[in-house]
Amino acid sequence: MMIRIHKFLQDNRGANLVEYIILVGVIALIAIAGFKIFGEKVDKKVQEQASKVEQIGN
Repeated sequence: MMIRIHKFLQDNRGANLVEYIILVGVIALIAIAGFKIFGEKVDKKVQEQASKVEQIGN
């Protein structure tokens, strides 16, 4: 019984999985924040370029 408990305490595969899940979550939050911050600026630039393309077409 003690051997099983010792092996269970030594097994950290689940801990690694949790660490990777947390890491992916943090990266996702950073990406979302980046899109939110820079999204408006990029959208404005895209609209400006689309307007220029329309003017050239007319």
